[in-house]
Amino acid sequence: MDTLTDYLSEARVAHQRNDWATSYAAFVRADGLGPMPTDDLDAYSVAAWRLGHGSEAVRLAERTFDRLVRADPGAAAMKAAVLALLWHAREHEAVSRRWAQRARELVAGDTTGATHGYLAYLDAASAIAGGDAATAARASSVLREAAAGTGDPTLAMLARVVDGAAALLESRAAEGYRLLDDALVPMLDERLPLEWASDVYRLVLRLGSRADERHREVWTESMRRWVIVTGVVM
Repeated sequence: MDTLTDYLSEARVAHQRNDWATSYAAFVRADGLGPMPTDDLDAYSVAAWRLGHGSEAVRLAERTFDRLVRADPGAAAMKAAVLALLWHAREHEAVSRRWAQRARELVAGDTTGATHGYLAYLDAASAIAGGDAATAARASSVLREAAAGTGDPTLAMLARVVDGAAALLESRAAEGYRLLDDALVPMLDERLPLEWASDVYRLVLRLGSRADERHREVWTESMRRWVIVTGVVM
């Protein structure tokens, strides 16, 4: 007879090889048998998101947050930042801001760390979408500080993308194209967290007329390659 342990083992192995459909299906079966460890619940949310099940992914991430906030406030803060990202990606900006505020409250008083950097990326992404170069520049400064202080390669990549997009907003085209091409061509590093990487593609491809047609085509091809390699549903 299949057990919770069997299903979780199947889900974990599939998750490691980016087989999101198999991982998700095994997590669904496991969830029907009883509570799973927090790390598995988090992975379940990730698999749901990568298959395009946005509402379910958010619900599972919120379950993960509820566990973490009692046991590990630092991890809960980062999960709140991820929830802010998920709601931002679904264009629910008010809900995204509420989750970002919860993350900030959990790291209040801490020195600038990784969570601060991810929140700064979200601030910058919203500012860029609204054409607010000044706010984007302030958020980018926090993002670069966090990237330098933590050595986090994802934050370093996000900082390059934000700086490149901000340069295009300010009509510094050569600098903007150099930074964005450096991050995106031939494609984003597949080892980066997929939720943040997918948002980078959304951010860049929504620059619209601020980028020329040739670069938009190159970045679209970069996203196509990345989707094929990672198996993510965009």
